[in-house]
Amino acid sequence: MGESGGITQPNAITPIEYLNQLFDYALSIGMTYDQYWYEDTDLLIHYIKAEQYRLKRFNQQAWVQGLYVYQAIGCLVPILNPLSKEHKARPYLKEPFPSSKEEVEERRLKRIQAWTNMMMSKVKRDEKEV
Repeated sequence: MGESGGITQPNAITPIEYLNQLFDYALSIGMTYDQYWYEDTDLLIHYIKAEQYRLKRFNQQAWVQGLYVYQAIGCLVPILNPLSKEHKARPYLKEPFPSSKEEVEERRLKRIQAWTNMMMSKVKRDEKEV
């Protein structure tokens, strides 16, 4: 029991200490002094959500960068493997990985169109020979 007869919590912090700790975080994610202390309290929530989106986007970008590095190293495997009969590097990607489902579908349709054009030209060539 404390001196006033009440129960005290050993690690309790005062509200002002909590606000000061939160203020440090708010500054680190881009809030200004005036925004934190004088603006609408919902603004802090929006800053926190925006920071979460930034971190998620950064994590995604780092993952994609790792994927490109993995792909590049994979292209060099024939050179790096002393037991490989092939001693030439494989070609690297001609274009970046697709970034959306729409881009995946667009590339698939382009491949189908290219294959169709190739087959049609072969058929026309064969007809000329007959």
